[in-house]
Amino acid sequence: MLVLDDLCKTYRTRAGDVKALHDVSLRIDEGEFVAVCGPSGSGKTTLLMMIAAMLRPSGGTVQFDGTNLYAMAGPERARFRAKNIGFVFQMFHLVPYLDVLDNVLVAGGAAGKGDSNRARDLLQRLGLQHRMHHRPGALSAGEKQRAAMARALLNQPRVILADEPTGNLDPENAQCVLMHLRDFHRAGGTVIVATHGPAAQELATRTIHLRDGTIECSV
Repeated sequence: MLVLDDLCKTYRTRAGDVKALHDVSLRIDEGEFVAVCGPSGSGKTTLLMMIAAMLRPSGGTVQFDGTNLYAMAGPERARFRAKNIGFVFQMFHLVPYLDVLDNVLVAGGAAGKGDSNRARDLLQRLGLQHRMHHRPGALSAGEKQRAAMARALLNQPRVILADEPTGNLDPENAQCVLMHLRDFHRAGGTVIVATHGPAAQELATRTIHLRDGTIECSV
């Protein structure tokens, strides 16, 4: 499904070049639940952003079912991402002037969809039916992350990528988010989670450890 070959990413800074990832090669099969672990600065977020077709690598390739994501033009890549990949960010990335329902439907617009009934059903399943017409500023951190989860699920993606999705949540809300990722996986979806904590690793079928931008081990 996903094949990463000699993936590298170098950031240019005033202090000089910073190698965030170098020579990362990896295969992730459909239906896996993969936890990507490592200390801050190990390259977890950079890796997920490149898998998500959001960040062009400095070298190497990312292939999704044999399609080289970064050989596509930008608009084509955006459509491919919207159709196949859901992304859950640690900091939620909700649009502050839209209510919860419209924040979920934003994902549908990117994919040429806009299924209001499915969005409402997802919000009900995630316990947000009473919040769908509230703006993000009126929500708790847990509610914001559940809204972000609904947005990621709207287009029925094949893959969900989650970058520290429980990092800003209390234990109860963190468990709720992880259970929805587990349910998506059990229904046949592929999940890749960047995490510091052990809870996601307990759900994972495989754990990849990153250190200093390289894969230290995969178990």
